[in-house]
Amino acid sequence: MKEFFKCQECVDLLTDYLEGNLEPQVREKLDEHLAGCAPCINFVRSFEKSTTMLHLLKEQRVDVPSDVQARLKNFLREEIVALSTERNKD
Repeated sequence: MKEFFKCQECVDLLTDYLEGNLEPQVREKLDEHLAGCAPCINFVRSFEKSTTMLHLLKEQRVDVPSDVQARLKNFLREEIVALSTERNKD
């Protein structure tokens, strides 16, 4: 039986995953989890869009306050936990 990541572990690795900074075996395990977890896939897509928007804001010289960044990260973490809890009920 393959060992899969839990959803929260995926969230913790997300930035390194998107930046290509994970070791190959860790990335492979994460890819396996993402292949079968719709909530995590949706979370990754939302995170990518948020990151893209933040980069656009930064290019426009708009400073996003650190508290707003922290609240956004916390919100996204809470969403993935809620989605994974919902998934585990099924």
